[in-house]
Amino acid sequence: MIYSILEKLALYIIVQQKYIWTFIQYRDSLPKQSKIENPKMEYEILSGGFYFEDEGLREIRSHDLVSAFKYVICHRTTLISGKSGKGYYTHSRFNKRIFNIAKRFFPNWIGFEESRCTYNEERADRIARVRKVAEWKMERMFDEDDKIDWSRETQE
Repeated sequence: MIYSILEKLALYIIVQQKYIWTFIQYRDSLPKQSKIENPKMEYEILSGGFYFEDEGLREIRSHDLVSAFKYVICHRTTLISGKSGKGYYTHSRFNKRIFNIAKRFFPNWIGFEESRCTYNEERADRIARVRKVAEWKMERMFDEDDKIDWSRETQE
């Protein structure tokens, strides 16, 4: 289905408003300091973004807040690595807008610390390596899937 520019704009506005209400509901509910000395970076495959294990994102029980933060971590990953990822959530202007809105509602969240939102060559290299491996694994999975005779599988 092809959307007109006005339809896309309306959709972005609706989604943005939904996330603002979600941010209001969960305002300041994310961790403000780490309890882990050297937190690991985790890869979120749909957004192509990275987050740290101590940021509380895995513990979120709200689907809407998780969805909103996929845009946030996607934009933040661009800031850290200097490159945008190949994920579903890759509209950079929208990601940046949601990122900035989230900063207003979660100003003390550890994920917004300057060290986690600025270019870092070491992290950028790691992000590139992890993305390359993830892309290879996805291609391998799709190649395996292509070998299955689905017409035969559905008849049984």
